[in-house]
Amino acid sequence: MNAGAMEDILPHAAFVSSVPTLTKEDVERFGRQMLVEEIGAAHMEQIRHAHVVCVGAGGLGSTILLYLAASGVGRLTIVDFDDVELSNLHRQVIHTTAAIGQPKALSAKASCLRLFPAACVDAVVEALSPENAERLFATCDVVVDGTDNVAARYLINDAAMRCGKPLVSGSAMGWEGQLSVYGYRGGPCYRCLFPQPPPQETVGSCNDSGVMGPLPGMIGCLQALEVLKVATGVGETLNGRLFLFNGLRFSSRVVKLRGRQPHCVACSAAALADATPLPQLAAQARPEYVPYSCPITSVPSPPGTSCSASEYAAHARGSAAAQRRVTLDVRVRLQYDMAHLAHSVNVPYQSLLQWKRAGTVVTQLADVLDKALPPQSDTPDCMKEGSAAVSHGDAGPQVVVYVLCRRGLNSLKAVALIRAALAEAEARGDEAAVARLGRYVFRNVSGGLNAYHREVDSAFPYY
Repeated sequence: MNAGAMEDILPHAAFVSSVPTLTKEDVERFGRQMLVEEIGAAHMEQIRHAHVVCVGAGGLGSTILLYLAASGVGRLTIVDFDDVELSNLHRQVIHTTAAIGQPKALSAKASCLRLFPAACVDAVVEALSPENAERLFATCDVVVDGTDNVAARYLINDAAMRCGKPLVSGSAMGWEGQLSVYGYRGGPCYRCLFPQPPPQETVGSCNDSGVMGPLPGMIGCLQALEVLKVATGVGETLNGRLFLFNGLRFSSRVVKLRGRQPHCVACSAAALADATPLPQLAAQARPEYVPYSCPITSVPSPPGTSCSASEYAAHARGSAAAQRRVTLDVRVRLQYDMAHLAHSVNVPYQSLLQWKRAGTVVTQLADVLDKALPPQSDTPDCMKEGSAAVSHGDAGPQVVVYVLCRRGLNSLKAVALIRAALAEAEARGDEAAVARLGRYVFRNVSGGLNAYHREVDSAFPYY
């Protein structure tokens, strides 16, 4: 057969696809995904052209982003203002030890491009806010929430609904995780289910409550799966349903959610017709958009009842001072067992609260401190600073009790609780109790053990 005849038989192109935009690399890289009957070439093209905004590049965001990039999502926008820390790495697998100190958004972008160099990845090193949320969501196809705080959850939901974008939301804490799809095909949004946020002080995060490393990875993988289903329109999503998983029991269930609420302030017809800019709404009626921080300044702290971590260390280093001081650690026992200062004594703040309810704070705390107190010696003048803070009775030289916790909040509340208990004992004329506990001067160590790590000894673990 001559060359001309061969040209008539063989096509000039190396291959022909029913979806012209798919390249040879697409077929080779994503072929196993396209072999899934519900996906094929046509839906793979949708994935390749999809634009997904992921808010958060932490525990959830890590596997969301890695699997969306690996699955061929054409454009990813990563929104995260935080930097990579050592404490992130047990669960935030998109980052490496070498990335510590780098912005998470940039670290995550680099990891995604290593997986799929042809992807378009935008890194936005900013906190999501009412000022930028709608701009960031305006042109995407799907929004995915990879954060771990209530303020972000409400802001992401409201901005996504205003932009008409479906939202894939998940959370993970301790051993438990959950996820759902909001605002998709007439389904409810997050605010339909929870119109108002719970009291901020009752809401934990993985930073405070802990999380098993694989758990956000698993939930993030499932979020990525839901994103792909939304982007392609195939399958049955968790729209109007909530997936719940308990890793400790290894149990899961899916519960049906109530439908879209006609008067929802985020997704109702009236809400979507409201042209009030989101920043203006935030200032007028949406205080929940402001991230919650520990209200340390709201706890009364009379003069002389607190000291810095550096001052605590300076007092503790003197040999005489070390003999006549007590370090009271009010963290939960689990945290105390992880790492604590030598010669400290542990009375969890929760125990103090129980003693308060029983009316036994003064006697029980005195028992603990008396046992922890080293043999008596002359008390140096530096240890008598602030003796007016909590000073009752004349039962020997006063001893400073340094009260600390992880970040200085519970220790401050503990000092206030002890002061109040002593005042109550004094008011009812319980001289014996006042004399026993009144010899101790309680001082909060501001900033707690995290401040101790920063100011005094970086060898003490920061977590």
